[in-house]
Amino acid sequence: MPAASHSTPATAFPRTQRIGILVFPQFEPLDVWGFIEAFSIARFIGTSYADAPALPFEIVLISNECRPAANGASPTPVPAPVASFNGPRVAPDLFRDEALEQPLDLLMIPGGQGVGTLLMDPDTAAVQALLQWVQAMDQHVAVVTSVCTGAAILARSGLLDGRPATTNHQAFGWVAGFGPAVLWDNVSRWVDAGKYVTSAGVSAGTDMAWHLVARLAGRAVAETAALAAEYDWHRDPAQPIFYPQQAAVPSS
Repeated sequence: MPAASHSTPATAFPRTQRIGILVFPQFEPLDVWGFIEAFSIARFIGTSYADAPALPFEIVLISNECRPAANGASPTPVPAPVASFNGPRVAPDLFRDEALEQPLDLLMIPGGQGVGTLLMDPDTAAVQALLQWVQAMDQHVAVVTSVCTGAAILARSGLLDGRPATTNHQAFGWVAGFGPAVLWDNVSRWVDAGKYVTSAGVSAGTDMAWHLVARLAGRAVAETAALAAEYDWHRDPAQPIFYPQQAAVPSS
């Protein structure tokens, strides 16, 4: 009788979750790249960083442009590069309307100087089209989140009405004006209100990203990834952060 065959079954990992991030001219760089790093460095427990057989997350960048109409022999259009406030550019993966056709689990809207440009555009039709897209994406994804002043776009869209939320503490009054019915929190570094998760300014968005990695893929995945990134993760959103001054700060 032949010997029994002993084969090692393939490891069954959870499915890869897709993270969509809206980018627009003059977004704040760290709002996007700090958030991305937490998700992109994450690995399932038991897999290596260099040769992971599966990844917990896939990140796609979404342009604020809509896809132009097809034009016969013209090549398939791709979104134009988008410049951040301080210059570095990104190459988005999707047009805004294409994102509604893609399977996505989470939408993040960053902050930056460009938020004011978007919301106070004299072209009111463009503003309404953006807000309607945000509302449609709200029906398309399981989690909607913002970093810094990106909360102004969520607030103006009405998604945060009656819910706790936060934003950049230095721009708090300006952002809060877009959502008088929001339960604003001007203390926490981020606020998890279930489907809607918002953060305070810039580096708080990175702390929130690690929190979301833990929530979506497990605390062990988040802790292991933060260690791999050598990131000083501030896990308690209610604990204030004091930057240790080591030199005189010139007045503005």
